[in-house]
Amino acid sequence: MVLKSLIHVVFIAFVLNICSTYSQIKSPVPILNWSTWLILQTVPSVTFYQDKGNSNSTLRTGFQWQIIPLSYTFSTNKYLSHFNSFFIRPVKRFTGSAELYFQPEYVFGGFKYLQLKKYMFKSGVRCIFPVAQQGEYLAFSIGGGYNYQSFISGENKSSPTIEAAVYSLFGMLGLKCNYNPNAISKYSFGLYIKYY
Repeated sequence: MVLKSLIHVVFIAFVLNICSTYSQIKSPVPILNWSTWLILQTVPSVTFYQDKGNSNSTLRTGFQWQIIPLSYTFSTNKYLSHFNSFFIRPVKRFTGSAELYFQPEYVFGGFKYLQLKKYMFKSGVRCIFPVAQQGEYLAFSIGGGYNYQSFISGENKSSPTIEAAVYSLFGMLGLKCNYNPNAISKYSFGLYIKYY
């Protein structure tokens, strides 16, 4: 009688353990999260660059990539860290944050009039502020840093840059403008595309 009751208790405990194991939310696999995120980050944003000669001026088309090595979120749950790097969730970024950015760029066919190389990059600091629905529907950013350009002759030039952008659709789509007052190519603008 005691043995039979013990077997029933063990069986019920076993069934409850199996049910509770499969009812728990499984934690995401880090390697899967990072690998899919990394693949999505290779999708570039289309950008247009000023190419101005003595009497002629045109726009050149290129690509831009966003790399954010460090971000500080202003409004987050007290149990979560304010600091993030590289893999930053949109809710942490667009509810209000400050970040360091690195932005590689490539111009198709190079510059016709300015004699600049096809490759350049920008780096600096950017602050993002929510406007509607805690930044999910609308947010804007302002930033500053340095623009690094190289001439075909081999000479390098760095100059200050000012950036402003507007974001929508949970931060996946936006319009971004850069103004480089002392650079050879003074401005660029284009779509901001970011997949999460």
